[in-house]
Amino acid sequence: MADGKLGARASHQAAGRQRGPFYSATFWALPAVVIMVLAVLGTALYLGGLSNPAGHLKDFPVAIVNQDRGADVPGEGGGTEKQNYGHRIEDGFVSEAGKDERLDLRRLDWDQAQDQLERGELFGVVVIPETFSEDTVSMVRGSLTQESAARPEITLYTDPQAGSLGTRIATEAVQPGLEQASSTMGESLVKSAQSAQQEAYEQVLSELESQQDQQSEELARSAAQGGPAVQQFAQQLQEAQANTPKQVADQLAPKVSSVSTDLLRDPVNVDTKPYQELEEGTALGMGAFYYAIILLVIGLSGSIAVNVLMDARMGMAPFEMGPLFRDLPRVGLPRWLNFLIKWGLFTVAAGPTSALMLWVAAGVGMPVPHGLALFFAGWLSLSAVSAVVFALITLGGSAGMLISMVYLVFMGLPTAGAVVPLQAVPDFFRIIAPIEPLHHIFMMVRSLLYFDANADAGLRSGLIGISLILLVAVVVALMAGCAYDRKFGHRGSRGPGKHSAGHGESQATDAAEAGGQPVVKSGENLNAVVGSGL
Repeated sequence: MADGKLGARASHQAAGRQRGPFYSATFWALPAVVIMVLAVLGTALYLGGLSNPAGHLKDFPVAIVNQDRGADVPGEGGGTEKQNYGHRIEDGFVSEAGKDERLDLRRLDWDQAQDQLERGELFGVVVIPETFSEDTVSMVRGSLTQESAARPEITLYTDPQAGSLGTRIATEAVQPGLEQASSTMGESLVKSAQSAQQEAYEQVLSELESQQDQQSEELARSAAQGGPAVQQFAQQLQEAQANTPKQVADQLAPKVSSVSTDLLRDPVNVDTKPYQELEEGTALGMGAFYYAIILLVIGLSGSIAVNVLMDARMGMAPFEMGPLFRDLPRVGLPRWLNFLIKWGLFTVAAGPTSALMLWVAAGVGMPVPHGLALFFAGWLSLSAVSAVVFALITLGGSAGMLISMVYLVFMGLPTAGAVVPLQAVPDFFRIIAPIEPLHHIFMMVRSLLYFDANADAGLRSGLIGISLILLVAVVVALMAGCAYDRKFGHRGSRGPGKHSAGHGESQATDAAEAGGQPVVKSGENLNAVVGSGL
């Protein structure tokens, strides 16, 4: 019974092979499923990571520097007192920024802020100048007089070298806090201006009333020398002029206009400017990212090309070039050795490849301040990416090429920290960024191109990160290759410890065994096989 079932199954398989693969639903469905899965993964990872920076903003590094030296303002007792409106802006901004976790706000002095800007650790610095309080006081005074007054100004320094989108995010993130702080200070200034206006009115009224009292006394003395009619006229004249000082004071006392009041309600002007202007050829600060992407793509596509070409030459797959189609004899190698040969070849080729990339980049106008260091960084990056690709191919076979694309490209772009800073992507991408090659490649390249090869600007962390990824990929590939060889035999063999025959023999063996017939292998006596019952 069992033999009958096995025979029927074998007959069914043989019939399927005779009809060809086109009658199998898997032949048509599997490629379509793979395409749809890649589409879903690519869209979810890429757009999910980069489409809403403001919605995922967390711990975005900005700083505030208060250089205001204060100013003397009139006190209530007639003297003066020291006021520092810069502290008010600073406290108001810090209070507004501390309401959520969107900003990592740092109170620094200017030297500290410059140091962090030059390492790419800040995306924006709010600087309150030394004359801020003096300009504020002069603006209040100017609203009551004809004196010229400067509107107090705050400068927001951005760092486009840390990423062009980071500059925009910094501006949008900082602006609400500054506006709220300006509005809060503006309410105080409006009250101060109204109090100053009332004081000015009372001062003018007091002077006018004093002059009127003097005139009334002189008029009374003169009327006393005349008759009753003169005295009555003088009294009527005084009564008629009783409200004159108030009327005149209303006309003469300085007033705060509605325009000045509106200006006082929002007194601070924010001037946004880059801390350092970008050089020509930097692609608006994105040049480092573009170069890192090229290294990644060459490492990925070059590794796949090496794998396809070498597998074809070893008979693991047909060699096809244009109309040429060759099916070479299969050469079985241990998987760990296969990995080392392919990766070693790519690593050797990566040296001149990195040099050529650098030469072309300089030729098209990209500034290359640290060419030798960038050459070695490119060589290391290409070698690391290829180690990852070949390791995944060793683990997953042909499917490893698709896994490489998902891991290196779809997961790598949102975690690079270039298009969108890591502080503005979902938490998932911040967590996986340390294991993504593109993130470390970008940090190295950015430090070399824009931050004078400063080790603290990402060069050290990038070098360590990409080196660890390379080491892990090599170790995993060698260990997995040895384990696969022990359990399943070498690539192309039919079992543990069995080396593969030529590719044509393997096909003949598969076809014959599927049909339930004995197999004639190389080196066997055909007559012996026939005599045994063929």
